[in-house]
Amino acid sequence: MFKVFLLLFLSMLSISAHAENIELFADDGLEWNQKDQKIIMHKNATAKTQSYELQADNIEALYKGNNKQIYKIFANDNVKIKSANENITTDKMIYDIDAERIDLFSNTNPTVMKSSDSKITTQDKIIYYKNKNYATAENSEIEHSGRKLFSDYIRITFENKDGKNQLKHIHADGNIKLIDGEEELYGDRAEYNPKNGFATIDGNVRFKKGTEANLSGGKIVYDMNTGIAKILPKDKDSKVSGVFSTQTTSKK
Repeated sequence: MFKVFLLLFLSMLSISAHAENIELFADDGLEWNQKDQKIIMHKNATAKTQSYELQADNIEALYKGNNKQIYKIFANDNVKIKSANENITTDKMIYDIDAERIDLFSNTNPTVMKSSDSKITTQDKIIYYKNKNYATAENSEIEHSGRKLFSDYIRITFENKDGKNQLKHIHADGNIKLIDGEEELYGDRAEYNPKNGFATIDGNVRFKKGTEANLSGGKIVYDMNTGIAKILPKDKDSKVSGVFSTQTTSKK
């Protein structure tokens, strides 16, 4: 019933510059407010186009102009977004279609954004700029190739290969923690290039490998392919310090 009605009304609507038609579904009612130019859907609501599918407990869509073009979508509770480039779960979403910006918020559940080769998780906020191929995340962690990077702020740049978003570069700022197997790296700022496997961390850095080594300095250049870490002093007057644990074998 709701689907048939909506398709009749929305046959002329578009939600992007590509003028995609949108299909809307809802189990428990629909509000069409012509004065405020918005549509509100309740319970198991779905907005679907050729390029993505949005599901949530509640969805509100704002439209404008004579062609009734949808320009902003709000979704709340049990939000799921699926497309060729990403798979997202979150508590709240605001999608500014004109700016191609998606704001994702966590209330009780973590926000998770997956691309073809990485996963971002936060209990705070993610902003995804679709047309610019990058995202920012606060108080989050990102997983890539079995490694985890934690930070107060992360900016992730993607590149599209064969129709899939892949990780291109990571910039992180604040309370850095990088885990790569037994190795743990700490610092204030980090740059990671997945193409060559190099991570550069600076500002009160520390390199730890289990109980074998605990090194500190001003900067770390870490080759994830070889596991070689180069620890540098902060400046010419500073030194690198560290503790190594060695095992000796005694003969009886």
